[in-house]
Parts: sequence; structure tokens; C-alpha cells
Amino acid sequence: MKIMDKLKFQVKIDKKLLIFLTILLLIGIAFGSIFVSILDNSDKTLVNEHLNNFINSIETDKLDYFQALKSNLITNISFVIVIWLLGISIIGLPIILIMFFSKTFILGFSVGAILSVFKTKGLLFSLAHIFPGQVISLLLYLLLTMYAMSFSFKLIYVIFKKKTLDFKIVMNKYFKILLLVLTIVILMNLYDTYLMPKLVKILIPFIK
Repeated sequence: MKIMDKLKFQVKIDKKLLIFLTILLLIGIAFGSIFVSILDNSDKTLVNEHLNNFINSIETDKLDYFQALKSNLITNISFVIVIWLLGISIIGLPIILIMFFSKTFILGFSVGAILSVFKTKGLLFSLAHIFPGQVISLLLYLLLTMYAMSFSFKLIYVIFKKKTLDFKIVMNKYFKILLLVLTIVILMNLYDTYLMPKLVKILIPFIK
């Protein structure tokens, strides 16, 4: 019965975390997309130039794929590892939330920027840009954030309640989550670097 009670307690915690993080995800995307509309003219011009340069680079096959992949991998792998480590630190809970919110905000900003520059034609571009790579990666960050926070709550519970915890088993599961997320994030980065631009290139006649 005690084992079942602990299991039920953990499931409830995870459900609450999942609901909370899903709401935070939606808020972040909404804020990011709205933020584009309040940029001043100089910032909007920079966004416009960046997107048009990206489109032109794809159209003329001048993208540096290796450099793009290297930059994306360093950024995203670092992000995953930092969140994972913060889950062990206990005191990293607020930072975990800020980092997760920043990812959702950036995604919302990217979509908002595309639609702001290309209007309704940007719908195809935005879909090609975020799906499936960005969407799957964001869901993985959601999963990782949930486990990191859950892990921190377990440690806090053990410390303040002075309970025992089979740290080896819990840590082993937590480490497997890290490996899973890293593996899929790397695959999604490969997709975003090499395949996504090819899809966008097909859509360029409909975007311009």
C-alpha cells in the first residue's frame, strides 16, 4: 500500500507539473509572437533583413550548413545539459523555468516575425520552419523540464522530511531521460539544418 501511495503521489505531482508547464509554454509562445508587434521600426527592419537574407541564402544555396549545425548543437546541447544539472542542484528551479520560458518565447517570436514580414504567405514558411523539428524539440524540453523539476522536488522532500531515497535508481532514470532528450534533439537539429531549408526552398515561390 505504501508503494502504491507513493506512486499515486508522484503521478499527481507530474500531472500538475505538466499542466503548469503546458500553460507556461502557451504563454511564452503568445508573448513571443505579440512582442514582434511592439518592436520599434529599426528592430523590425533588422528582423526583416535577417529573414530575407535567410531566404536568399537558401534560394542561392549559400547556407553554411556545417557552421549552422555546429552552432545549433552547441546551443541546444548546452541548454539540455544545464537544465538537467539544475534539476540536481535543487536551488535551480527558478532558472529552469526561466530557461524553458525563453525557449517558448523564442519560438513564438520566430513565428510572429515570419508572419509580420511575409503576412499570410508566411504561414507556409512558419509551418516549414517549426514543424516537425522545432515542435518536437520543444516537447522534449517540456519533458526534460518536468523531470528536472520533479527530481528537485524529490530531493527537497527527502531533505526536509528526512526520508530515505534510493538515489542510484532515481539518478539512473534521470540520466536515461538526459540521453533520450539529447539523442532526439541532435536528430532534430540535423533535420532543421539540412532538410528544413530544402523544404523552405520548395516553398519560396509561394512565399515571395
